[in-house]
Amino acid sequence: MVLRAGEVVAGFVIEGVLGAGGMGAVYVARHPRLERRVALKVLHDSLAGDRRARAAFEREAALAARLEHPNIVTVYDRSGPEDPMLWLSMRHIPGGDVGVLLNAAPSGLPAEVAVAVIADAAAALDYAHSQDVLHRDVKPANLLIEPDPRHGQRALLTDFGIARTLDDTVTLAEVAATLAYAAPERFTRRPVDHRADIYSLGCTLYHLLTGTVPFRGGGAVEVIAAHLNDPPPNLRLSRSDLPTAMDAVIATALAKDPADRYPSCLAFAEAARSARITPPRFPTPKRPAPAIAPVAPAPTRVHENAFPAQVSRQSEPPHSPRPITRRRLLIGGALCTVAAGTAITLLRDTDHADPDVSAPTAPVADVLAHDDAVFSVAFSPDGRTLATGGLDKMVRLWDVGTHQRIGNMAGHTDLVNSVVFSPDGRTLATGGFDSTVRLWDVQTQRQTGELSADTGAVHSVVFSPDGRILATGGAHTAVRLWDVGTHQKIADLRGHISPVNSMAFSPGGRTLATGSQAAMFRLWDVGNFEVIADLPGNGVAVYSVAFSSDGRTLASGDGYKSVRLWDTGSRQKIGDLSGNGGAVRSVAFSPDGRTLAAGSEDASIRLWDIAGLRHIDVLSGHNSVVWSVAFSPDGRILATGSTDSTVRLWKLPGTA
Repeated sequence: MVLRAGEVVAGFVIEGVLGAGGMGAVYVARHPRLERRVALKVLHDSLAGDRRARAAFEREAALAARLEHPNIVTVYDRSGPEDPMLWLSMRHIPGGDVGVLLNAAPSGLPAEVAVAVIADAAAALDYAHSQDVLHRDVKPANLLIEPDPRHGQRALLTDFGIARTLDDTVTLAEVAATLAYAAPERFTRRPVDHRADIYSLGCTLYHLLTGTVPFRGGGAVEVIAAHLNDPPPNLRLSRSDLPTAMDAVIATALAKDPADRYPSCLAFAEAARSARITPPRFPTPKRPAPAIAPVAPAPTRVHENAFPAQVSRQSEPPHSPRPITRRRLLIGGALCTVAAGTAITLLRDTDHADPDVSAPTAPVADVLAHDDAVFSVAFSPDGRTLATGGLDKMVRLWDVGTHQRIGNMAGHTDLVNSVVFSPDGRTLATGGFDSTVRLWDVQTQRQTGELSADTGAVHSVVFSPDGRILATGGAHTAVRLWDVGTHQKIADLRGHISPVNSMAFSPGGRTLATGSQAAMFRLWDVGNFEVIADLPGNGVAVYSVAFSSDGRTLASGDGYKSVRLWDTGSRQKIGDLSGNGGAVRSVAFSPDGRTLAAGSEDASIRLWDIAGLRHIDVLSGHNSVVWSVAFSPDGRILATGSTDSTVRLWKLPGTA
């Protein structure tokens, strides 16, 4: 029986029906004592006296009530043992579910909207999995859209009604999930774990992009058979505007074998975001740069187990697709391997140079070849050593003078997102997609500690200037502070509602700047763990933040192809450095604070004069996204890492 407006349940006054299903209905209702509306889920009368149904509902309520995450609908209260009706009160989300968006775009949502919804759902699911809870019914109807005056909108996951804890080994006693989104293992006796939710999230993304589910049939038997046997249909048959890389992303998420899927929901979401990147188009130089004969570096020794990325991919069986996380980005799916030990002369990108800037001598880049994409580079404090990390899961050390590889540190089980030296140069901290931060002794190249991020990828790690504190950020959304000496967690800085992409300590160590996927750019007081200020973003993800050496200027790079500069004293914006050809993935100040380098998704690195807020030069040579930039301590060299499997060392103009 559906309740009518004005009826009272457990003191809640019913105002309307939000939705109904086989086990009950959800209403918008007014709280009996507080002046606020709630979503009230009420089971049908026939189930209230059923011991099994009551036990299932109480399990749902207990699971849902313990989940606290910005992308999960909050549970306020539930029925007690003596209540004649079974009910659950939750936060009311007035925007409706994702179906509202699909109704306005029946042929599929814009890719950026669909991927943003999936990223929010992924953050919620990875958090739930960290609490040993599966959702088991991920679908568009269980993703609610909440208007957000600052960021437009966000998605929240609801209805853990058929959730089971991860240690529940029951598989197919009965399949209660919506068949269109259910993983193949749900229809067999195979164990079911968090990867079933990844599969359902993949079906959901397909639906959001095309307006229809991936597997259709005349009945339940046909749909189940398709989940078990059929490959997902080609996205581009429905959406020719989507990049081909998105098909590979969907194929990985919907792999029949759970072992072939992404390791986490956020890894899948990052792969979907990355697949939207368009291959850069490089301008043809109007005239060749002056010929300069660089001194060839000593040959780089290739590790005995290192193979070119193309070769390793060809050797993989066709039925076992590799995940396309931040990792396999993307640009047509092919990464370029550059021969070790080569050096090249680059042409200056005259199409982008400001006409009032005199052309400097074309910088020379020495190339360090990697086995796969490079996501982070960092100089040691003395400038003699360069650390790099990337898709091959290895942390590599290089001699900057000879360009020889002097170390390979293995331990991460997934790609390495961030590398950073301690101020004394003795310790290297690395963060990866395997949800860990690892500490290494640089001299012995042995791991000395491991810090768990609890859930999700680690995107950024940074030492305080005195080396006593390590800050970590990533998919968990909380920024964590660790005591480097004891390896104990000091505090969680909470407030971000999406993955933390980048962090930077001020030179004095009192302030920590953090940038997140949800356009939030925040300053924290490290002493009392409180927010100092929120700086307005461009409404897009903040990918990188950096302080100048004097601490007076703060830079942020974002998805709007710009770098914003802020006065840290007044916290006012002092300039926009626009003109980048793609989203700015990494920013770094030169040691003297006069120059800023910005690495972009268009494969270029732009140099800016901070005093005049003017463009100096474009460094071209990478052929894929530049994920990381770093100046050497003396400011003479700029190191850049890219998904083209190379690190380039640029000898900057005006340096000896």
